[in-house]
Amino acid sequence: MRRLFVLPTSRAGWGLLAAFICLVVAGTWPVIGLLNRAMLVLGIPLMILWSYAIIFACVGVMLLGNRIVERDDHE
Repeated sequence: MRRLFVLPTSRAGWGLLAAFICLVVAGTWPVIGLLNRAMLVLGIPLMILWSYAIIFACVGVMLLGNRIVERDDHE
């Protein structure tokens, strides 16, 4: 029987999985609904600032994941 999912085998892998899940949750409607209000932060609407934060966090988690994969010997 084939496994449907490939699960992480290391602590770093589980941490990356948790980070990706948090990012997905941060970009869903209930969280966005909490932040969608007419408020400016440093002259930028809160919703735009949240979108930028999610994008930069995704880039950071992907860079971290690439460094962990490069450090690993097997593929």
